[in-house]
Amino acid sequence: MIVNVQDAPQKAIRIFDRLVETFKEQKINPSPLNYYVWYQYVKGNIPALRQEMDAILNDPFGYNDRVGKRLYDTYLLEQDENTSEFDRAFRRLIDAMVKKMNAWSDKLESHTQQLDECSSQLSNPNLNSEEIQRITNTVITAASSIKEGSLNIQDEMLRNAEAVQELRKQLQEAQAEALTDELTQIGNRKAFNNAIEELILEAQETPENLCLILCDIDHFKQFNDTYGHLVGDSVLRYFANTMQKDKKETETICRYGGEEFAILLINSNLDEAIERSHNIRKAIQSAHLKRKNSSEALKTITASFGVACYQGSIETTQDFIDRADQALYQAKNSGRNCVIDERQLSPEKS
Repeated sequence: MIVNVQDAPQKAIRIFDRLVETFKEQKINPSPLNYYVWYQYVKGNIPALRQEMDAILNDPFGYNDRVGKRLYDTYLLEQDENTSEFDRAFRRLIDAMVKKMNAWSDKLESHTQQLDECSSQLSNPNLNSEEIQRITNTVITAASSIKEGSLNIQDEMLRNAEAVQELRKQLQEAQAEALTDELTQIGNRKAFNNAIEELILEAQETPENLCLILCDIDHFKQFNDTYGHLVGDSVLRYFANTMQKDKKETETICRYGGEEFAILLINSNLDEAIERSHNIRKAIQSAHLKRKNSSEALKTITASFGVACYQGSIETTQDFIDRADQALYQAKNSGRNCVIDERQLSPEKS
C-alpha cells in the first residue's frame, strides 16, 4: 500500500512537482540531464553542487543547458557505488541521451560544412549545369539527412520524456515505501519527522492551528505476553485502521514507535484535537476483538492520549513534541484510557 500524500508528504515525493514549476518559471529546457542535475540539487546530498547552484541562481545569467552539462560532468559523472537504483536508472537514461546528442551534433557539423562549401561554390558565376546539379544534389542530400536526424532526435526526446515520467512514478513509489510502516501501512517515524518539520514551517503565522496527538495502547506488553506477538501485531493494525477511518485530509497519521502513534492536525485547534482523541479512544474501547479462527474474546483494548498545540517560534520542534509527550505521560499516570491536554499538565511538567 502506498502512503497517502497527506501521510507521507514533503520533500522527496514533491521534488519533481517543484522542478516542473521551477523549469517553467526560469524557462529551463526540461531535458533528462537538467532534471537530474536539479533533482540532485534539491535532494541536497552533494554540498558542493548545492553551493555552486545557489551561486549560479544568484547570477544574472542564471542556469542554462551549458551550465547544466558542466555541473553534471563536475559532480555527477562519476558513478557512486552507493547511488540508489533510481539514480542509476536516471543516469543510464541521461548517458544514452548525451551520446545520441553528441553523435547528432557531429553529424550536423559535418552537414553544415557541406552546405557552407555548396554556398561558396554557388557564388561562382561560371558554373555549368552539371556542376549546379551536383551541388543541388549535395544540398538536397544534406537537408534530407538533417531532417531525418532532427526527427530521430525528436522521437528520442519523446521517448525520454516518457521514461522520465516512469522514473518519476518509481521515485514516488520508492519514497512512499520508505516512509511507510510495514506492519500498519501508515506513515513511519521518518514520515512523522518530515511532516512535522514542514508543517511547522507552514504554521508560523497561525501556530495555534497545528496540533499534535500522541497516543499509546495501554498495557500492550501484557497483551503481547498473554496472546503472543502475532495477535499483538493484529491489534496494532486494528488500532491504526481505527485511526484511519475518520481521517481528514488535514491529518497526518504515523506510527511513532512500538505501540505509540501520532496524529498531526492542521487547520485545527486544541478542542478539536481533544475531541478527535476521545472519538478514537471510545472506538478502541468499544471494540470486541476475537482470536482469528476462534471464538475466544480478547481483552478490551484501551489507549491514552496526550494533546498539544504548537506555540510558534518561541519553541523548538522538540519542545512541541515534548509537551504532547508530557501530556501522554500524565494520562498514563492518571489511570490510563483518558485524554490529557497541555492545559492540564501539572506545574512540574508544564
